[in-house]
Amino acid sequence: MNGTGEGSGAAADASEVRDFVAALVRAGAPDAAGPAGPAVPEGTAEEVIAVARRLALRAAPERRWRPRPAPVLLRVARALVVDEHPSAAEWPVAERQRLALWVAVLIEHRGEDGVQELLRELDEG
Repeated sequence: MNGTGEGSGAAADASEVRDFVAALVRAGAPDAAGPAGPAVPEGTAEEVIAVARRLALRAAPERRWRPRPAPVLLRVARALVVDEHPSAAEWPVAERQRLALWVAVLIEHRGEDGVQELLRELDEG
């Protein structure tokens, strides 16, 4: 939308969405009563990557497939999953990027259900 209620193309829409999401991030999360999300135990990058990779490959559409998630999904995976892992600060950048790749693929093919499955499997360890 261009401020008048009329659309002005996909590029403008994408820019507005980015601006809106950035404003939400700057505002911070509101305090919400209720139970916290599932606690994820600490672990090595290799352990977490193995679980994410297995789940992503199971969700992938075909066997001879290469992971190529959209850049926006990589950013979502990094911000909402990888960076939130309790052990992530100890992992090398390359390991964090590998995990973000597999989490982004999982999001691409399974959405929030895939992330929840990943968290459950890590919690069950």
